[in-house]
Amino acid sequence: MSHPETDRSQSWADRLNDRSQLLEEHISPVVEGKLVRMVGMTLEATGCQAPIGARCIVQNPDGSEIETEVVGFAGDKLYLMPTSEIRGIVPNARVIPTEQVYEAPAGEALLGRVLDGAGKPIDGKGSLKDHKLVPLNGTPDNHMEKAPIR
Repeated sequence: MSHPETDRSQSWADRLNDRSQLLEEHISPVVEGKLVRMVGMTLEATGCQAPIGARCIVQNPDGSEIETEVVGFAGDKLYLMPTSEIRGIVPNARVIPTEQVYEAPAGEALLGRVLDGAGKPIDGKGSLKDHKLVPLNGTPDNHMEKAPIR
């Protein structure tokens, strides 16, 4: 026969063990900002940080979202350039930094295909298959390691 206090102690120990495992996982909080200004096509956000080239989502109160890319910063302000339609954008919209950079499809699957500026097929042949995504910021080559041209 089991003792009720022993069962309760084991239950608490199991729960604490589950919680301690969650603490070991490193989950960074997402600090959101707000849209404070728009001049031409440049959006200005405060309250958040993101590196140049990072993607941010600007979310309107109605739930509609606009993708942007960080193109500059000054003090506590981020300068964003929209990469999608900005119609309906409102002051004080939420600015949510993502951990992503822009990527483009690459590979032989693109041969003979027609893509729009966002890399999505517009030729009516369906979605791309067997392609890889390559970051648009690329990786620099070490030119000293290349063979000389003869």
